[in-house]
Amino acid sequence: MATPDLANFYSVLRSGDRLAVESLLRDLDPFLRKCIRLRLIDERLRRTMDTNDIMQSLLNDFLSQDVKASPAAARANGLYAYLAAAVQKKIAGKFRKERRHQGSLPSAWNPISSEPAPTQQIEAQDFSQVLRARLSESNRRLYDLKAHGLTWTEIAEEVGTHPDALRMRLRRAIAAALDEMGDKVQGDER
Repeated sequence: MATPDLANFYSVLRSGDRLAVESLLRDLDPFLRKCIRLRLIDERLRRTMDTNDIMQSLLNDFLSQDVKASPAAARANGLYAYLAAAVQKKIAGKFRKERRHQGSLPSAWNPISSEPAPTQQIEAQDFSQVLRARLSESNRRLYDLKAHGLTWTEIAEEVGTHPDALRMRLRRAIAAALDEMGDKVQGDER
């Protein structure tokens, strides 16, 4: 299709011919999407909207506005310049609106939780239970005390041994249990 001009754009929109409007917008779609992607570079704005959001908003504006009056400057610059300016204006408006609602959040703010996902938490609990079951009674006690957040010094005061000795004892017991678990997994795979 030949490059449509601004007068043709407005005449098709004014005509009310649904098929002609759809055809015109379908032809302009790649250009509009490229303009949007090139201008939608702010990460904070991309978190809240994407190319389709801007595209739908633009199309709604084109189809709902009074298309009888087009600016003389837009007429002089051509259709693609007019559409690029419309994209720029739409994104700038959305950015201003988003900035107003955002408050004082830093630009690097990430709304994702730093805690592990629930499935990862369950897997960690299951692993911890299996590991704990493979420890001797005395090492299981050390494991439980450490899991409750006690320091090695506090654990040593309760148990009555040197902190480093307890730490090494538990480390060796866990390593042996993990080796045993690894051997069992490898044996199951054979």
